[in-house]
Amino acid sequence: MARYGVKVKHAFDVLAASREGLRVGEVYENERRFDLRVFVPPTRPNADALSDLFVETEHGDGVPMREVVTFGEGDGPSVVKRLNRERLIRVDVNLRGRDLVSWVEEARAKVGRAANKPSGYRIEWGGQFENFERASARLALVIPAVVAVILGMLFWMFRSLRPAFAVFLLVPFATTGGIIGLLARGMPFSLPAAVGFIALGGVSVLNGVVIATATRSAMLEGAPLDTAVTIGSARSIRAVLTTAAVAGLGFLPMALSTSAGSEVQRPLATVVIVGIFFSTALTLLVLPGLMVTLLAGWKEPVDEEEEEGRELAAAE
Repeated sequence: MARYGVKVKHAFDVLAASREGLRVGEVYENERRFDLRVFVPPTRPNADALSDLFVETEHGDGVPMREVVTFGEGDGPSVVKRLNRERLIRVDVNLRGRDLVSWVEEARAKVGRAANKPSGYRIEWGGQFENFERASARLALVIPAVVAVILGMLFWMFRSLRPAFAVFLLVPFATTGGIIGLLARGMPFSLPAAVGFIALGGVSVLNGVVIATATRSAMLEGAPLDTAVTIGSARSIRAVLTTAAVAGLGFLPMALSTSAGSEVQRPLATVVIVGIFFSTALTLLVLPGLMVTLLAGWKEPVDEEEEEGRELAAAE
């Protein structure tokens, strides 16, 4: 190129004109606009034909491309993609009948054994899996915080750890129901399912609070523990069943959906519906037994100001 006075840009311009054309203006058709390009098509679309094209020198003459460029045919990418100013080669995968996390873990192991990466190359796993990893890191912080908040609110409500712990035990029971629902429908654990478990824990605690509050009211009325648990459960059964029915029926269309976006809706709804069914049954059958066991010998904490008020009222 130096001997003939040919610039690299001019050689690339000739190649661009032969492959995609050089943009020289615009053509308008009413409101539509099109690029006007000049093509220099070779007689045959191969290396020999491209080498017959002429490139301009600095003196205005033309020399064949073969005099300044070495042509060769081979396989290569049709488009060079970049990400963060680095070259990128993407391999896209669409999964069916397999959960994302286990597939990526298996693929990582096989690719790590088989791939011999040259210096400067690296493999990154992105897409939905990358989003899943980021969300999992957030959930690792959110879920302990949610658990701590629930326990704190229960302790603040009952002013004692024993009834708060009895109600909180419904959360793992409900979680078991959600896991059974996912296994029964062959669904993997996903972010929507994780959101469903959080919602399920809230509903379970709400039902437990209803029964525990009714039981505490019966105990304040003077009933012994066994009788108070029976009375509290009987008074709360309608509210517990109504809450479960409303939540279950509300999520039922999402669980049966097959339209666009259903892959997000179905795991969430499945966890909530099946989990609420188990949670409601365990709330009515297991929670009374837990309360009888954990609250044996427990007395309602009395506020000192309330106690002084009662003593003054009794004295008067």
